[in-house]
Amino acid sequence: MADVPPPPTLPSLDGWVRVDESVDRPFELGFIHVVARTVVYEDATIRERVPTDADGPWRFLFATRLEIRPRTPPSKSLTRLVVNGAASGFKDQLTERGFSDIHENWRRSLAVPDGEAEVIHYDTKVTFAGVRLAADAYLSITPHDGEYLLLGGAYPKEVIDRDGATAEALRDALDPERFREELFRVIRRME
Repeated sequence: MADVPPPPTLPSLDGWVRVDESVDRPFELGFIHVVARTVVYEDATIRERVPTDADGPWRFLFATRLEIRPRTPPSKSLTRLVVNGAASGFKDQLTERGFSDIHENWRRSLAVPDGEAEVIHYDTKVTFAGVRLAADAYLSITPHDGEYLLLGGAYPKEVIDRDGATAEALRDALDPERFREELFRVIRRME
């Protein structure tokens, strides 16, 4: 696709690996269309701490630069449309990654260097290597220089219902407070 926007610039993500990158057109209406450039990262460090051969969902984040063409400055109605579309798409992405019981918990504004991001928090669950986990997921939408920056991520926060070596390793590897702080650091410093 010609004239593709760059992905958002993120602060250093030590221990994370880029696992996917895509460009798509999530919306088109007449001569107006949206181009999205997305990068997806997974936390490789934490996977190393859990001794299992199982592959599956874990701690991840994605960042998207959403460009509306022809260039249209953000407005309240356009931002609401982007927020609602992004929230629906994020829930679909969580489901595709194996998360279930996804429930929106709250929406809040967060101060970022160029204005405000709308942040949506979800409670969810995920199963990893046969172990059921409670998880948190967040989505932020930030109007930025005539575009929108989206950042979403999810991480397990608590082992629910399983014993054994994998469950114990997961309990030892989980640090939900640090996971949340790191995610919000990325939201605040994304450009």
